[in-house]
Amino acid sequence: MNAEEKFREIYEEYKNMILKIVYDRTGDYHIAQDICQETFARLYGYQNDINLDMVKGWLIVVASHLTSDYKKKASSRREIPTDVSRDGDDCAPEEEVARHLERAEHRRLCGHVLKALREKNRDWYEVLMLVEYLGVPRKVVAKKRGVSLSMIDYYLRKAKKWMKDNFQKEYDEL
Repeated sequence: MNAEEKFREIYEEYKNMILKIVYDRTGDYHIAQDICQETFARLYGYQNDINLDMVKGWLIVVASHLTSDYKKKASSRREIPTDVSRDGDDCAPEEEVARHLERAEHRRLCGHVLKALREKNRDWYEVLMLVEYLGVPRKVVAKKRGVSLSMIDYYLRKAKKWMKDNFQKEYDEL
């Protein structure tokens, strides 16, 4: 197997894990994608110098450092979001701050729910993250996990029902 094929194999095996780790720390899917891409770009540049038995740990460390660097830079800028409102009109700064705080609270609740789900049932959590958050096709998840497509659907139904039964009230209060 040549270096390009080995890199692609490593990428396919670990990309979702790295994306999830970074997303859990940043709460922003697009930032997580950028950091994941940068992590694998660095792997590509150093792949001949890295022990392949240690590649998973190396990727986690690099992604963690890149995430920390991003968070330090973002906090030092102290930027205030300048998004436009959902209907396309510019809104007052007070409304923008309120909307930003609402999104932050929503992210906090989502993180709490996902952590609780992971503790409740790791299989449900992993399938939900792969299919719903990372957009991996259900058939691919089923094949990779060695289970039927109906089992993937079952895990998704059980995870969503459990989350609704346990966190719907908190979600409604937001």
